[in-house]
Parts: sequence; C-alpha cells; structure tokens
Amino acid sequence: MKAAVLYKPRDIRIEERPIPKPGKEDVLLKIKNVGICRSDVHFYAQGRIGFFIIKEPIVLGHECCGEIVEKGDSVEGFEVGDRVVIEPGVPCGKCHYCRIGRYELCVNEKFMGAPPTDGAYQEYISWPADFVYKMPDEMTNEEGALIEPFAVGLTAIKMAGGIPPGESVSIIGGGTIGLSTLIAAKESGAGDVFVISRSMHKLELAEKLGANAAISTTNEKLMEIVKEGTKGLGSYIVFDTVGTEETINLAFKLVRDGGRIHELGLSFGEYAKIPMIDVALRELVITGHNKYANIFQSAMRLSSTRKLPLLKLLTHVLTLDEISKGMEMVEKGTDRVIKVQIKMS
Repeated sequence: MKAAVLYKPRDIRIEERPIPKPGKEDVLLKIKNVGICRSDVHFYAQGRIGFFIIKEPIVLGHECCGEIVEKGDSVEGFEVGDRVVIEPGVPCGKCHYCRIGRYELCVNEKFMGAPPTDGAYQEYISWPADFVYKMPDEMTNEEGALIEPFAVGLTAIKMAGGIPPGESVSIIGGGTIGLSTLIAAKESGAGDVFVISRSMHKLELAEKLGANAAISTTNEKLMEIVKEGTKGLGSYIVFDTVGTEETINLAFKLVRDGGRIHELGLSFGEYAKIPMIDVALRELVITGHNKYANIFQSAMRLSSTRKLPLLKLLTHVLTLDEISKGMEMVEKGTDRVIKVQIKMS
C-alpha cells in the first residue's frame, strides 16, 4: 500500500508499505478521506507540537473515515463493507482519567498521527473497533472526514460550560476549528455570534454560516462592534481557536465581566504573557481543551439529522501524491484555503 511518511520537517516521501493485519479486537480499514489539520502542519513544518517530537519516520493524519475490509475474530457489530468515521484517540482504559470517564486525558493514550503512532495518510490502517462509528448512508466520505474537527467544536461548547440560550459568543479565528465552533455554537442556542479573523474569505464564509458579524482583525471598530452588539457588556464566552499571545489578550478585551474564555488554539510557544489579574478582578473563568471524549456519535447524529453545513468548510480535495502541496497550502493560507482533504480512493 502507499503511505506518506514524514522523515523530518518538510520531508514527506510516498512509500510502499505492507498492508497491516488487524488484531482480534481491531478492524482493517481502507482509508477514504483524510483532512489536513493545523496540527499536521505543525509536525510537517516544525517536527513537533509541544512535548510531541518526531524522532522516527511517521505517517501523519487523523481526521478520517474509511471502509471496513477485514475484522478481528472478537469484533461484533460491524461487517465488511461498513463505512465508518474513526476516532483517532485510543485510551488505555486503566489510568485514573480513563476510570473517571475523562479518557481524553489518558496518560497512556495512543493518538493517530502523533508520535509514535502512525496515522491515516496511508491506504490502509488497523484500528480498535471500539473507536470506529458507522456512518449514516446519506453521509458522504467528505463529510465523514469532517466529523473530527466538528467534534472539537462541540467539545469546546461543552468544556466552556455550555451556552445559556441567547447569550453572545465571540470566536477568534475563522479556520476549520473556528467555523466548526461557530456551527456548534449556533446549534447550542447562542444568540449573537461574532467571528474575528484576518482572512476575508473566512469572514465571508462565517457570515454564510450564521455569524451575526464577521470582523477583520484590522478593523479599528472591532471592539466597538462587539460592545454595541452586546449592549456594552462584551461576549459571554470567547473562544480562541488561534492560540497566540496576541489572540488570548484579545479574548480578554472581548469578554464581559463574569464571562468565560475558552482556549483551543495551539500556536503558543511554551509560555505567553496574559493579564491574569483580570481573572480575579473581573471574576473570569478560563477553560481549555484540545481533544474530546464520548462525543463522536453525537457529532455524527447532529451533522446528519440537522443537515449541518460542514461541507462548506471543504475547499480543496487532493491526492496522496499531493500531500506536501496540501501542507504548504494550509500553512501559508493560499488559494482561499480553509479545509484540505486527501482523497485516498
């Protein structure tokens, strides 16, 4: 089978590898579509994300769906030919966090496409059957590979404490995660939603997806627009999907007293200077997350039954041989890119 193997920053090679054999509790999947996540780009460009450092050649990719072509002897509830969405994080099931139901914090987690676990930029992968979910017949493979980023957006709403009906929300960043959070916020009963981005084509799409105001970071009236739209209070929750010192400080300016800031961006260095005195004086709540637990099936049901516009996020579909091109497009933001997928078959 063909696999895209990252050896070092900006060095991805298409290679032939043997098709894996599934274990007794695994399914062998023929990968259909895989999204390029910003985290994949971090690995591609820098060779690391935080404490995750690429030391050996690795196959990236975790936003994916596939078709079951073989199953282990102990697998029940699935048949060969089933199309499934894949949850990329597999917990140990034994540590403290797994035992209290917070398996996204598992200390022994195996995460697809993060060192040392190979990911989905290959034609076949073996994965535990407990972490794949049947796709509705009407769901396309392109939509299936968008469930993972939508799950991130849904989890942001949950981890931030939920949105009281009609409350205002600001979202910093108009990429896939920012727009997924927008869709999730509207479905969760948010009132006015403000999306802030430096990219005009992302702001245009945010308006089409239901943002009440899509504001450029260069707009001198940014704060005024949000304040006017919230009767002078500021937003109840601000979601920062970028994760830089500049954007987290903007979040502090946008949030109302007694409000919440939720961090799900990963562009920080190891440390960032933020006005923590505001947390005490203004009684703010700061939350954050970067993964999910017990939410993929909800994300799939919502997407299917509510006919959510996830496909509007998909701007480019490339082949595996074009993987480096896709990484560069996402990194540089060229050609009005939002979400790039690799179509395997």
